[in-house]
This record gives sequence, C-alpha cells and structure tokens, in this order.
Amino acid sequence: MLFFFDRYTENVGKLQETMHCLGQEVQIAVLQDNGFLPVGVSSPYEFFTYRNRQEELAEKDLFYNFIELPEFWEVRLTGWTGGIFDMGREKAKIYFKEPAEKRNVQRVEWHMENGWVYKIDYYNRYGLKYASEFLDTDRNVEAKVFYSDKNQEIVVEQPVNRMISLLEKGTVRNMFDSYDDFIDQYLKEAGFADECILFVQDEKTFELLSLSSQAGNKWTYILFSDDDLLNKYIGMGGKNGGRFYAIPESYRENHARSKALILTASDRIEKLEYLINELPDMMFHIAAHTQVSDKLRQLAERENVKIYPQISAQDLKMLWNTCDFYFDINHYREIYNAVDTAHMKNMLIMGFHSTVHHKEIMADECIYAEEECGKMAAAIRELKGTPDLVQEQLKTQQQRKLEIWNEFLQRRENGHGI
Repeated sequence: MLFFFDRYTENVGKLQETMHCLGQEVQIAVLQDNGFLPVGVSSPYEFFTYRNRQEELAEKDLFYNFIELPEFWEVRLTGWTGGIFDMGREKAKIYFKEPAEKRNVQRVEWHMENGWVYKIDYYNRYGLKYASEFLDTDRNVEAKVFYSDKNQEIVVEQPVNRMISLLEKGTVRNMFDSYDDFIDQYLKEAGFADECILFVQDEKTFELLSLSSQAGNKWTYILFSDDDLLNKYIGMGGKNGGRFYAIPESYRENHARSKALILTASDRIEKLEYLINELPDMMFHIAAHTQVSDKLRQLAERENVKIYPQISAQDLKMLWNTCDFYFDINHYREIYNAVDTAHMKNMLIMGFHSTVHHKEIMADECIYAEEECGKMAAAIRELKGTPDLVQEQLKTQQQRKLEIWNEFLQRRENGHGI
C-alpha cells in the first residue's frame, strides 16, 4: 500500500506513526523532491532516475571543494557561501545545506556578469547533482531536468505548459501533458496502480492533479487533512474520500487539571457564561486567531477566564501542553484543527450536539444536548474530582480513532475497497 503526497510535511510523519501503531507497513511517495527526503520516503523522480538502485548508492555529503569544474577554475569561500571562479571572475555561487559551517553543497547558482542566474544545480543526499533548473531573465523556471547517477537526463519538465518528458538513452520514450498522467505512469511502473491512497493537504493539489470526482476514482482512497478540503471533494461528487485522523505512538498524561481550552473564530460560544459561572474553579482559556469582540473581552474580567486574541504560536503550544479539557462548544468552523489536535494531546473533549465538529472521535458520554448544560457542568465537576473516571473516558475517546482505522483496514482486507 502506497500513500502519495504532493510534498513532504509533518503529515507524512503523522501517517507513518499512525501506521506503525496499527502494525501496518506502508510506503510513502511525494511529488516534490528536494534531494534530501528522509529514509523511507521516495518520489517519482527518484524512481525514474535511480530505478530502485538507491541501495547501491552510499549516502554522503558533497564537500564544496569536490564540485566538478573545468580545468583551471577554482572554488573559494565567501563568508557563509562559496564561489566558483574563472580567471578571477565569479561564475557561480555555492549554497550550503544546514549546518552551513560544514560546507556541504545543497545548490549551485550559475550567473552571468550582469547578475542573471540562468541555471541552478541541485545536489542530493548521495552527493550527486540530481536536478537543474534553467531560468529566464525574470527568474522564471523554463525547464527542470532530473539526472541519473551517471549524469544522464531522465526527466525533463517544462512548468509553463506542464509538459513532462521521460527519456531513455537520450531519446524521449514518454511525454505527458499533466502531472496527473506523469504520476499515473509512475504508479504503473512502480507497481502501485492497484492500491494507492492519495493524501490531499491543500487546495493546490486539486489543480495540480486535475482532481475531480472522476479523476479521483483512480485512487483507492483519498485522505484529506481537513474538513474544508474533504467537503470540497464531496461537493464535486467524490465518494472515495475521508478525513485523516492521526494516532500518536503514545499519549501524554492527563491529570484532570482544572484548565479548559476553547479555540474559536467567533464570539458565539454555546452556554459559555453558564459554564463559567457553574465552574468557578475551572480556568477557561479562550483563544482566537483574530481580534475578539467586546463580548469576549468583557469575559476576561472574570477571575477564571483568560482571553487570547490573535494567539501566538508560543502561547498556543503552551495551552496544548497544560490544559486537560477541550470544550468544543464554539459555533461555526473550527480553527487550528482544534479537535483532532486536542485528541492527539489527550485532552478530554466535551461539547454539545449543536457545536461538536468531530463527534466521530469523541466519547458519546461527553456530548450533551444544549438543554443539558447543567448535566454537563455536573459531569465536569465529577471528572475533576475523579481522575480514574477521566482515564476511562479518555480510553473510550482514543478507541474511536482506532475503530475508524480498523474499519478502513478491514474493508481493504475483505477486498471491498477502502
């Protein structure tokens, strides 16, 4: 089973961790290849250029002094970069991979005397030049070439018209007028055409892969990183899509501390004032990604309320790690992938039927009707005083994600499609 991403992000790691928890061995491929993909992550470009011969190649860095140059040309250090010179005239700048003080090459930018960078050579984890970009005077990429370990041209891209060519011994063997067709060829030759799951992380993927309900049918299944993307696909008629829910290797400890987090994009938060009054020893941390209304600002005058307008990444990280309850009681859309993140942070998620955003990963006992707000407040008081009960609810909450993934895998095992 192959999971295909448009690019390498933290979602790749989350998926690998989830599959490991489920005891599943999977392969990962990404479209964008920077030459330094982690072990276990491949790309169509690496497949076509090296043809699964990566094990024959030793991973090594390319020290700047070992760049191949014409006779009598020289390399010099120029601060945190390097330079390639011919008769005292600089022909290219060398940029180093981090940590830069080791002087290992990441890319070389070739330029004319007027400063026009006309070509950029990229080097990879094998110390090989794996790609070159050819640029016009406005620094737009006119063509990008990927090379084999023998420095032969294998893949040629023309980004302007999205033409992609596969070469063999200098002769074009395949031409594609879209990335979608190029990836199709990769899946067939790599042996994944029958079972490949696409992971969509942003709207650009819809355009990049010409993704529609019909085009989506070639994928065994399509996972979406958030609801907006999934809903867009469903709105187009897609039927083989679902939301991605990550499972961590281990959950942090929940100590049932009297700290609750609410993330919101509006001031319409169901029964908020009631809960603040009924739970005076519960600290309510209410955060927004924008400025907040006067209605919320006034709540900050309460001793057990703290408001975070335009919350910083540092403050949000602190709240994820110190709050043990998440109240999913805000109307309208969620922000910061709040409910799934709260689940990953092992926070007990509670809310109302009219407000919860992802009831499928919540314990049923933690969802209340609006008119049962008194019952919800009483349950919170009991939970804060009974840590063992909190742990029981958390186990139920964790089980919900396992049930989703087990159903996913069971359908695959039974051959019914995922």
